[in-house]
Amino acid sequence: MSEAQRADSLRAAMAQCAPGSPVWVFAYGSLMWSPCFAYSDRRPACLEGYRRGFTIWTALARGTPELPGLALALEAGTGRCHGVAYRLEPARQHEGLEALWQREMVTGIYRPCWLPVGTEESQIVALCFVVDRSHVQYAGPLPIEERAAIIVRAEGKFGACRDYLRDTLRALAENEISDPALEALLNRVRRHVEGGDR
Repeated sequence: MSEAQRADSLRAAMAQCAPGSPVWVFAYGSLMWSPCFAYSDRRPACLEGYRRGFTIWTALARGTPELPGLALALEAGTGRCHGVAYRLEPARQHEGLEALWQREMVTGIYRPCWLPVGTEESQIVALCFVVDRSHVQYAGPLPIEERAAIIVRAEGKFGACRDYLRDTLRALAENEISDPALEALLNRVRRHVEGGDR
């Protein structure tokens, strides 16, 4: 996306947010351990009817055009997705949103959506970056062995794909969140590494 397209996307998303309302962001992947914005509150959170999974191609961050990797996406489906909700620091809200759009909306693979998210304190409405299944980067639900083989080999600007998977599970564990599907995927990746398939 161009800078102008990103700016338009941000304006369109914020037009759906009532002026003066707190801005919450739902984190389900790397934002859990590496947020790119200042925040005034952080809570465990749960988004119903969505799931996280390695279903998008990455040819820069954790892969290359010659050997693309896979990255996490949030998509509608059955079950629920546990993560973290951040409330952006009000005094630095615009700065935080711009940083978020620079990070998440590089190619437009995500659709910024305002969705109800549950926390222990209350239900909130949070900004969620949901995958656009019509986008060329959408890989879909590949078989687990295929995903593991891709992840074990791919590396990019921000490091190895397998480290991203490991760090996601570490962040989930630190927040007392279990994700059996990602745990099974990491086990398959480890088998590939132990077998010298890298």
